[in-house]
Amino acid sequence: MTDWHREAGPWLTRYTPAGPTGERAQLICFPHAGGSATYFQPLARELAARQDASVEVLAVQYPGRQERRAEPLIEDLSVLADRITEALKHAADAPLVLFGHSMGALLAWEVARRLDGHGVVPGR
Repeated sequence: MTDWHREAGPWLTRYTPAGPTGERAQLICFPHAGGSATYFQPLARELAARQDASVEVLAVQYPGRQERRAEPLIEDLSVLADRITEALKHAADAPLVLFGHSMGALLAWEVARRLDGHGVVPGR
């Protein structure tokens, strides 16, 4: 686990092992509204089987879901995007790709815009 993963705290759940830095891409998955990180567990299994662990799958875990269920929900998408950006802004050790399902796609877009302001450009 790289240092930025530790700094991300409870925001990220890893579903595939990390390969050596520089030999993998980090796929950050954003669940749909009401969803949780485990939604992407089957996708992570498929990618691990096909990609020889060159894609590290990490899923965002929203407050109020699963192991974070005791935390209050964040009802404002802008605030949620700000908080996730804070967790991801140090993710420069491997290419970063954001993928979201439904509301997660909108959230991924907002996070990508904010990350760009921190010099972390997803998809490059």
